[in-house]
Amino acid sequence: MNRVGDAVMPRARDAHLVVETLADETLVYDLERHRAHCLNRAATLVWRACDGHSRVAATAALLERELGSPHGLSLLGIALEELSRARLLDEPGARRGPRERYSRRAVIRALGLAGAASLMLPVVESIVAPIPAEAASCLTTAECAALAPPACTGQPICGSTTDCCVQRGQNCRARVC
Repeated sequence: MNRVGDAVMPRARDAHLVVETLADETLVYDLERHRAHCLNRAATLVWRACDGHSRVAATAALLERELGSPHGLSLLGIALEELSRARLLDEPGARRGPRERYSRRAVIRALGLAGAASLMLPVVESIVAPIPAEAASCLTTAECAALAPPACTGQPICGSTTDCCVQRGQNCRARVC
């Protein structure tokens, strides 16, 4: 077996993550960075194999078998890059998987199936999740006036950069925050 095949997979991060497995993808919420990641099937297969013990060759063979592709090592390289970039590996800078760099374009060309190949490529889509205060929806001035204390707790007023819904006496009013 060659040196790449003998290499050990890195370890996936498990601290401060909330993981939800769905049919063909995995959703990962990073509590430290407030980022949500969606791993497609190929990326999920690799992430599950990132246990610090599995061999690169075995993981590449798993990808080939599960995805029906003869390019498991190339797909593995892309997946590890994606997972590292998303900071879902314990040691993102010290990747122990395949060292060769594979561009998506080169892998698609090698697969020769531009449309269908993109479904096999490992994808980690990430978004920044807003903190609760940023995610709060705004109120119109009429909605604010219709509230009764203590429901007016400083929610922003739609269309205003300075006003919030605050308690004023026994009522809720739009006032400068």
